[in-house]
Amino acid sequence: MKKIFLSSILTLVLACAFYFQANAIPREYYLLKIYHCSSQKQIEHIDVFLKSTYIPYMHEAGITKIGVFTPIDNDTAADKKLFVWVPLKSIDELETLDQQIEKIDPMGYNSLIHLENADSSLPYTRIETVLSKAFKGQAQFVKNSNLKKGSPDERIFEFRSYESTTEDMHLRKVHMFNEGKEIGLFERLNFNAIFYAKVIAGARMPNLIYMTSFNNIADREAHWKAFGDDPFWKKISNAPEYLKTVSKADIILMKAKPYGDF
Repeated sequence: MKKIFLSSILTLVLACAFYFQANAIPREYYLLKIYHCSSQKQIEHIDVFLKSTYIPYMHEAGITKIGVFTPIDNDTAADKKLFVWVPLKSIDELETLDQQIEKIDPMGYNSLIHLENADSSLPYTRIETVLSKAFKGQAQFVKNSNLKKGSPDERIFEFRSYESTTEDMHLRKVHMFNEGKEIGLFERLNFNAIFYAKVIAGARMPNLIYMTSFNNIADREAHWKAFGDDPFWKKISNAPEYLKTVSKADIILMKAKPYGDF
């Protein structure tokens, strides 16, 4: 009788485990392409390419919301950048997109791969590609925002990259966002976060990236002040298990390009 009871309990536990696994929200993947340019002319050229060719192509492929962002200091920067952020439902979508690109005849003229200028000058300095996977604490990106796109558009999109010295430190920082409830703090303070993700392939490893958004610069400053003053942040930021988990932090304030989907 006791064996039958234990067997029934085990069966129930396994059934529950399979149920929750089957009904878990699938974690998305994010492709980030960063165009590095040396002149405003190159930036304008890539703008035309993204607006007229790349984004329509991706929309036809079923990816309906693509972000294009540019740092607010691009005008004065020697290395001018365009960030193209592409959400993917699964890694299989990336494979499908790559297969379609491979079918293009490079000897022909397909505007998707031929970006050179009319005078044969280089369209960009280089392209940096980053592939990341959504945190389990926010498995999918936030498609709707309460921020309103005005004219002029004063919204600020803040991209952050946190590198760690070791894989252990990196996973501790990821844990801080998930189990440590840092994502919950962002939600409570209305940071309008678009995504949080761990980088699985890129030039900087180990690394995590995320993006928040604000109505304007003043709104951004007010949010971060509230964040720094919050008792919960003071508690987790001083927890021994999370100390020294970030060795390098890059903070980039950006504006959304009007032809993008944000």
